[in-house]
Amino acid sequence: MRIVCFHLNQIGDLMFSLPALKSLRDSFSPAYITSVIRPGLRQLLEWTNLADDVLVRSPGLGSHVFSLMCELRSRRYDLAVVFSQSAECALLAYMTRASRRLGFVNTSLGWLLTERVSFSHPPSTANNLRLVEAAGAACTKKDYYGLLSVPLDVVEAGRRLLASTGIDESVRFAVIAPGTSKRRRLKEWTDEGFAEVARYLGTQGLRVVCVGAVASPGIAQLCPQIVDLGGRTSLVEAAGVLAGCELLVGVDSGILHMCAAMGKPVVGLYGPTNPEVTGPQGEGHIVIRSNVGCSPCRLKTCKLDRKCMKDIKPVAVIDAVSEILRRRHASSARSGLSNSGKDFGKPTK
Repeated sequence: MRIVCFHLNQIGDLMFSLPALKSLRDSFSPAYITSVIRPGLRQLLEWTNLADDVLVRSPGLGSHVFSLMCELRSRRYDLAVVFSQSAECALLAYMTRASRRLGFVNTSLGWLLTERVSFSHPPSTANNLRLVEAAGAACTKKDYYGLLSVPLDVVEAGRRLLASTGIDESVRFAVIAPGTSKRRRLKEWTDEGFAEVARYLGTQGLRVVCVGAVASPGIAQLCPQIVDLGGRTSLVEAAGVLAGCELLVGVDSGILHMCAAMGKPVVGLYGPTNPEVTGPQGEGHIVIRSNVGCSPCRLKTCKLDRKCMKDIKPVAVIDAVSEILRRRHASSARSGLSNSGKDFGKPTK
């Protein structure tokens, strides 16, 4: 059996599709699975080993679109799974001539699909699992936790980058991720809040690294101790940095979900979006929200000037950070005792 999957364009949306890919892999083994994705996300998907092949879907119109259509047509797929509701992906799925082409209701050019299932905004893991269930797959994995593994060479590159800022392998560090996409600025917290959390992390013996698509000069000015790598790393380099952190504090963003998918604990700050739908998945995470009655609203504009985010108190975030550090310390202590027991009685050199 040959399966092709068409993905959305954002990091978080890619993470939300990983459990669906895992379910397809487990249910239709030994199917050959191809993923079609934007160029910037290709390496992230390749690291998961959930797709046998990855094809790039470059933005815009041009000869590359025709070439991709011809390539898809030549591969003779049996099943096309369309996680995106875009007309482009529906058309590409149609060009595969797969006998089954599954997508969501309200997909542009949705009549090119053979089957459509219900969709609850926003894009989510639950939507994607419902889609692969309709394809006949069992939901063998319901969250993305642990599905993203960073290769050793990328981890080493992250270490070298950190070392160039004075953070060598012996230094414990945490990450803050304050940024969002331009269209979702309502999800941002405050520079003062992040700076206060960063100062607390410093008192616990951790350096603080800021990552994201752009720099955070406001936070850096309030807390000069942080290392601001915002706008200075590629997505791959950012992943290498995340692989070495002890925890992440951030808003609902692709960076937060990427870190959680690696199995790292995160403190997620949520306001306009619903953590029950797009919250960090897996174990060990803590979500912080304010008590504003209109949250979550899922709106793109706000008459209350982001009150749901601005009302999140730094002390609440610090308490969550403290709890995660306490858990990690307790886990390390248990691991140390366990290792001591295993080593007891062994000859010394």
